[in-house]
Amino acid sequence: MSYLDSPRLTFAGRFLSDVPTGNNDPGSFGSPDPPQPGWNAYGCGTFDLLGCKVTGGESGQGEPLAPGHPALGLDVLTSPDQVSAKLVDLDPDWQVSTEIWGLTVRLAGPRGQSLLSGRFRPAAFRDLWGRGGDDGGFDMMSATFVSVLEEVAYGPAAAAVPLLAELRDRSPERLSIRFTMYGITAQRCTAAFATGRLTGCVGPWSPGEPLSFVAGRRLDMGSLTSETSFGRSVAVVRGDRLVLDLGNAYPFAASPGPAHPRAARIDVAVLPGEQVQAGDVLPPGADVIDIGTAVLLPSPPPSGVISLPLPPQAAQALESRPLALLVPDAGGGRRVLSRETRDGLYVRADGFVHRVEAGARATVTLHARERGAPAAGVTVHLARVLGDTSVLTVPDSVVTGPDGTATVTLRAGDPHGPRPGLDGVVEQVAYSPRRNADGTLDLDGSGIDPSMDVIAAHVRDAHEPPAQEHLEDEVRRILAPYATHYPIMGEHLVNLGDLDAVRPWRAAMLLALSRDITDPNHMPVTRDLSEPKRATILRWLNGLPAAPRAMARSAPPPVTGVLPPEPKLVAARDLVERGLSAARHLSGERGSD
Repeated sequence: MSYLDSPRLTFAGRFLSDVPTGNNDPGSFGSPDPPQPGWNAYGCGTFDLLGCKVTGGESGQGEPLAPGHPALGLDVLTSPDQVSAKLVDLDPDWQVSTEIWGLTVRLAGPRGQSLLSGRFRPAAFRDLWGRGGDDGGFDMMSATFVSVLEEVAYGPAAAAVPLLAELRDRSPERLSIRFTMYGITAQRCTAAFATGRLTGCVGPWSPGEPLSFVAGRRLDMGSLTSETSFGRSVAVVRGDRLVLDLGNAYPFAASPGPAHPRAARIDVAVLPGEQVQAGDVLPPGADVIDIGTAVLLPSPPPSGVISLPLPPQAAQALESRPLALLVPDAGGGRRVLSRETRDGLYVRADGFVHRVEAGARATVTLHARERGAPAAGVTVHLARVLGDTSVLTVPDSVVTGPDGTATVTLRAGDPHGPRPGLDGVVEQVAYSPRRNADGTLDLDGSGIDPSMDVIAAHVRDAHEPPAQEHLEDEVRRILAPYATHYPIMGEHLVNLGDLDAVRPWRAAMLLALSRDITDPNHMPVTRDLSEPKRATILRWLNGLPAAPRAMARSAPPPVTGVLPPEPKLVAARDLVERGLSAARHLSGERGSD
């Protein structure tokens, strides 16, 4: 089960992505020159949902929510009583697996009463791509976050929404959730700055399913026109229906929002066989079994999810033939826009982003599916991108068990500080169920993006605890980069490079640095501090005399080389709100934002 099953809720709105960009340039670490500011140097790392409401769903397979259904229009919110969630990159050298940390998702009724809440398990985005063709800008980038809601709780008022009772009965412990985010605005001094558009789904989850993707039938990337790609998608067969998620697949027209006119109507069908490839044109009368049509204009279905009746003939054919999307061709036939992975085989890593201490290990679960079903006995080949210079020990291959999964163990050595100013090294491990004749991984038709669908691990340097007489110098060295690359702290709260300024904030620093990494109060927001270094800072803080938390301080010196040259001024309200956000982040408070 997943968010593509029923009962299902879909929602839409906007999101806040106030990410700091002063740490995006790896070359600026360890350099005397100020870092490049990027488009949002004063970001707090805050993630939030803005104006999100339930827009649709299904109470049962093929039973869409009718107008007036009590679930329609419900608010989709974050926690009312904790600091905001955070968006976090793994490392400046690896910014294509941004994760959401510390998020609570709630459904609330018209009077604000809590109906459902759950803790979003930290997850990284996948399938990042530009949905506006080759000329698409930053605002056309789109990605999907798939995870589960844990510690799910239902409020008394949930009884008035029968669909929520169905969800609780179907999946009491966890729920599956998906966000698709796109259209972020990077233009400063605008009302929409650092916000973007969001669609989402919530549905049931069952044990054995992946936590960060849908193990269904994967349709690979295709081409809508010579200049415009068509993204990857996923489908599942549930009973006598096929449910297809096109929420992050169809390209936009000139601006984020409406689908490209060539994607107005897309046929969903079963191909004659494996020999038919994406881009091929099928003549009229070809041995194609049609399932239905996805209508995306004038507007797509809620969250881009399409549920279609599955004829018995198509269901039988799907057991051995590929699923595909077709569009009309000028010659009267139909062109294969996108098709299922080769031989229906799909392998993907669950929980692919890792932070590993020197001498420690991490485990990754690989899931293999064939035509949507668990695939046992599949050999998955692995290759370290750094080859013999890697500090990771990884098996050459693993074999999936009866449930279609295999476990990969990463064993980390000590990188010994190869990057000035940055801890450790970022390692990548590629994987594929096939190899080429020369021993390299064969990713053709696998549904895997070779630039991003890898296991990514930040392997940290070993760190010897300093002697007491050197403790303060070591803490200053560890904290100094945060003062440079996370300037909002120094601008509105405390200069982390000045230990005299940090001392009055002892209690707040202890709170932030002692929290679990999944806690939204965890500090620093980049989460790139190794455990031994965090322990060193905590040791210094615990040795300081207790002091009241400082709420007033002298004005800091101006920060140079941070603001972009155009425009040079930022609205006063913007700066005040960011300062309050930074204070709440460090102290663990949250206002009524």
